Amino acid sequence: MADRSDSKPRLPLVPLPDVVHFPRTALKIRVADPRYLRLVRDLLEQDEEVRWAGVVLLKPGWVRDAAGRPEIFPGGTAGRLVEAEPQADGTTQILLLGDFRFELEAELPGDRPYRSALVRPVQEPWLNEQDPGILAVRRSLVELAGALATELGERFPFDAGEIEDLAERSDFEELINRLAAGFDLPPLRKLQLLSEALPERGESLLSILRHRQQVLDSLRPYRHLAGGSEHN
Repeated sequence: MADRSDSKPRLPLVPLPDVVHFPRTALKIRVADPRYLRLVRDLLEQDEEVRWAGVVLLKPGWVRDAAGRPEIFPGGTAGRLVEAEPQADGTTQILLLGDFRFELEAELPGDRPYRSALVRPVQEPWLNEQDPGILAVRRSLVELAGALATELGERFPFDAGEIEDLAERSDFEELINRLAAGFDLPPLRKLQLLSEALPERGESLLSILRHRQQVLDSLRPYRHLAGGSEHN
């Protein structure tokens, strides 16, 4: 169904309304639609290393085109199916591991109930993990994310321990993509991050965190008012 050795592999597509998948991250999906249950079955018939599905984002307020298909954005991530667990209610819980970014070249006709397309894989540029600029972005991201996790607690998508663990065991790409996937950002903002090359994606995330820290700093003098309002 998919062969990464092709310059333009064919991928089945999984359009989602509010999820952007990133390479080097795990995505759990509960599949209920019969079309995509068929897709899962078809993937399971493939060799494990080529069980790819292309996760793409539906356009806001999507409408069906002449072929009855919702409109989608032209880029996404190919995820490899690594788990598929049938549930008692007839659905299937699947786990996709993000493999590579892609851009849509052309959707394809076919006899299967789900959509498929030719895609162009988008490779990340080679990075020197010891480059001073990369090290500076990495260090600032970890410090800011850790500080926000400590200050915001459950309102932040990661706790301080998770940030520390990511910093210790992840290379730059995994760190950036795990943070991008986990942050509470609008889907379109995440799609914009996905479209950026890895160094720019790291700088964009750093800008987002700095802005959040600035907002918290500006509100800090007024927090006692909110806390004291219960006694007024």
